[in-house]
Amino acid sequence: MALVPVDTSALAGPHPPTFPPPETFDFIPQTYDLLVRLLPQNSSTSPPTQTTLPPIEPKDVDSEGSRIRAKVRGARATLNELPDIKRSIQQQEEEMNALEEKIRKQREVLGRIRELEVVNDSKEQ
Repeated sequence: MALVPVDTSALAGPHPPTFPPPETFDFIPQTYDLLVRLLPQNSSTSPPTQTTLPPIEPKDVDSEGSRIRAKVRGARATLNELPDIKRSIQQQEEEMNALEEKIRKQREVLGRIRELEVVNDSKEQ
């Protein structure tokens, strides 16, 4: 019995989406540095800092914070560009159920193939 070639490209499935690097969403250190720069430097309550930036006056917070706001806007835009971000939970559950059914059918077919005499005979040779 001749074996029929099988196209395995369909078995690989879709490629997973590429996600943005974690730095896209990491604005907490910049926010911390900004807040620490507002504290008096000689205060006993000021936390130890690793920033070498000079202290700032409260009036300058808005201009210094604009970089953080821009980064947050960029992170928000990046999230909105992710594939399927607008899909509802119901749509996702329907897709999961369909995929689970597909897996069940594939396992059933594989089980039948294992039971075939031709396959069992080829194992013994």
